Amino acid sequence: MNAFTNAELETLLDRPVRRLLTAADRKAFTGRRVLITGAGGSVGSELARQIARCNPGRLTLVDQSEFNLFQIERELADTVPRIALEPVLADITRRTVVRRVFRAERPSVVYHAAAYKHVTMVERAACAAITVNVLGTLVTADASRESGARFVLISSDKAAAPRSVMGATKRFAELVVLSRADAGFRPIVIRFGNVLGSSGSVLTIMRDAIRRGRPIPVTDPEATRYFMTAGEAVSLVMKADLLARRPETYWLDMGQPVRVGDLAGRLLALEAAAGYRPVPIERVGLRAGEKLREELTTQGLRMCPTRHSRIWVARQRPRSRAGVDDAVRTLRRHIATGDALGALEAMADAVQDFAISDEARESAWAQTQPRDACRRRPARVA
Repeated sequence: MNAFTNAELETLLDRPVRRLLTAADRKAFTGRRVLITGAGGSVGSELARQIARCNPGRLTLVDQSEFNLFQIERELADTVPRIALEPVLADITRRTVVRRVFRAERPSVVYHAAAYKHVTMVERAACAAITVNVLGTLVTADASRESGARFVLISSDKAAAPRSVMGATKRFAELVVLSRADAGFRPIVIRFGNVLGSSGSVLTIMRDAIRRGRPIPVTDPEATRYFMTAGEAVSLVMKADLLARRPETYWLDMGQPVRVGDLAGRLLALEAAAGYRPVPIERVGLRAGEKLREELTTQGLRMCPTRHSRIWVARQRPRSRAGVDDAVRTLRRHIATGDALGALEAMADAVQDFAISDEARESAWAQTQPRDACRRRPARVA
């Protein structure tokens, strides 16, 4: 694993990495029972680290990856051995299992970070993405509501005007969560962009290429992305949760977007200083579901300031729960019958601005075709 130091991240971002949590913020989590899904992932594990240092009453870590869960449990057992820590190996799409975990752990707040996130991988696996990112989110939100816990959905800038299956599933997950709100349940959604140096991210792929002496694959040097360190993102997630008063979507100010070409150049300079020989940059073009410019707000969201300068609230007209529930039932039906193309088209009906890529449509057709040989192969868009 090629971890990046704070000094390296500051060089790559071309700005200081900021410490954002205050003593008062940490005190607010002291004694709380906190549950994190996707706790072994990049965001989930950083949430676990920061909350563990706040001395929670109990910290429950849920993940379906045995290795990732083992890694974060071992790390926290070494660094903060006095906290009550409960690792749970579980699949968030299993309603009975999730409800049993919530009844046993009785969390006061749930951070839902579990998701399939890799755009190109998910573009070829619509049913898997919908099952985890939408239906798994619904299972976890319902369990939170039943147990009286606050619910925080970790979302993505790719949910804005989605051009990928991943973005569409995250956007619909937002709608599902907010549709569950009532007088006793105050879920919130928090959107932010890319976590710099996270597992499988563009930065780790670039560094691996340099150290193997291979060209750096860059989609487009002019492509821009919003970047923040995991520590910064998680600190702002925790602060947004503390200031939230009603069910809303929060947006983290990630500063100015970074050109991917500039990021590659800075990384080449860092690696040269460490003794690695320079390699060429290879332009590979945007892949299915990727955008040249990422966005954080569209779909009628109106941005309003909060008490914190780097946290904004996005006001929007709520979707009716009946409409959301109808879409969920349609998705369940298609997934139950293995109709990947039907599930993908139902997602497009449910999510405004979602444009299905040719690759996603063809992959879904190929997965559906054996069960529905009469369905015509989709034509590619010119």
